[in-house]
Amino acid sequence: MTKTDFYTPQRQNLRGIIVIFLMDLVKRIRQNIYALLPLLSSNIRNNYLHFVIIGFIVLLLLQLLYSYKSYLNFKFHIEGKRFFLRSGVFKFTDTDIPFDRIQNININQNLIQQMLNVVGFEIETAGQGSAEIKIKALKRQDAVALKQILLKNKTEESPEVTSEEGSAESTREKSSEVIFKLEIGRLFKVGLSANYLKGFGLVFVFIMTLIQYIEDIFSNLYDVDVGDEYINQVNTGFGFFIALFVLIILASFLVTVVSTIVRYFELKITRLNKDFEVEYGLFKRINQVIKKSKTQVFELETNPVKDIFGIKSVFISQASSEELNDKKKIGLVGLSADEVEILFQSLFDLKYEQKFVTSKSSMRLILRLISAYVLICIALGLGLFFWIGNFSVLALPTLLMGILIFVAYKKVQKSHIGVNENLIKINSGSINTNSKFIATHKIQSLALKRNVFQQRNQHADLIIYTASGSERINYLKLEEALKIINYLNFKVESSHLSWI
Repeated sequence: MTKTDFYTPQRQNLRGIIVIFLMDLVKRIRQNIYALLPLLSSNIRNNYLHFVIIGFIVLLLLQLLYSYKSYLNFKFHIEGKRFFLRSGVFKFTDTDIPFDRIQNININQNLIQQMLNVVGFEIETAGQGSAEIKIKALKRQDAVALKQILLKNKTEESPEVTSEEGSAESTREKSSEVIFKLEIGRLFKVGLSANYLKGFGLVFVFIMTLIQYIEDIFSNLYDVDVGDEYINQVNTGFGFFIALFVLIILASFLVTVVSTIVRYFELKITRLNKDFEVEYGLFKRINQVIKKSKTQVFELETNPVKDIFGIKSVFISQASSEELNDKKKIGLVGLSADEVEILFQSLFDLKYEQKFVTSKSSMRLILRLISAYVLICIALGLGLFFWIGNFSVLALPTLLMGILIFVAYKKVQKSHIGVNENLIKINSGSINTNSKFIATHKIQSLALKRNVFQQRNQHADLIIYTASGSERINYLKLEEALKIINYLNFKVESSHLSWI
């Protein structure tokens, strides 16, 4: 089989036309979903349906033509020590990336790409919060070959890359070792022990929206006032609300388990010397590299259910030009304690078990948390009362308030920072327990924030900035916070290690 010559201008795989068309079409639908809602009107369907169909056909043809031109104009190649890309439809954009600016290369595969047997290729560069180059359709073997060429050239041309790191890239095939593969049984345990609050919020909004749409549809199609005929007859009692609440809980449980399984399906971690390659996903296959030099925060998450199952989750934050959210962190779930130890030692050159000098958040923090929770419960109680019109529904916000007070207490109890010669450990959480580890030489800056009340009672919030974002420890005693800042500033200034 003839190998692709990346030193001459290349287009994407021919299937890229379909990939670009379908991905852009999905994007357009998501962006304009609310523009489709008027189609629910019986007046529009009865009088203008043929115009709507013609309009859709015209838009689809225009989108297909746009995708075809995008495919034709998208060309890339390697020249000298640089990667070149030209793209655009009506306006051309030329991108020129020196090899020494390449930070990472990801090979991903969403559902559309899986169906067409192609992969996406992303190049992350220094100073970019997201991938600067995104190629949507390559054969997997071409993507792997291009990745090896770019990383090999980067290693040869970049003076800051050590010989050990160069060996990891140039001898990847020989030195790679699969150290973890997530089995379906353990993946199911990860889903059972996941955070259900996110799923609860998603399902709650979905059900409330669905009820509203059902009412609108029935009103438009059958001239029936669902609110008067059905809903108002059902929800007059507290039992209706309890049943709805139980439905949402069960649905959020199912949504969270399924979404976790879909996201982390066939998670595999491969060691590449001291770096790691991570691959996971059912409908969208993600391929990422955890580079020791880029790692900023090592976050360990556990909870009582995870402890029973004997599993832990690790989330890696790497250097980026923008604050990372949870979705952009690299998630490694379902790990055992021994596997966590392997990762920790490889990334920090230290044992996981460390001794720290700790400073805890003041119990005054609980007042800040409870005041916010009280406002939430009052708003919820008033909303339920005006919706259902029965004082019995106030029992739910009262119960919720008790739960939130307990959560606030656990948050304050777990909130602390530990410091030693090499590491910072930041603890947080309520039901979950999160421990974030940061090497002291990775710190970029430190800050103290004090509101009016903290200025009076001699407390402060400590903020630690790294190349992946910021970490905050609330309500430390001012004297302890200043000691931590002075010590960490000394460690940063006296260290000869690079933050990336």
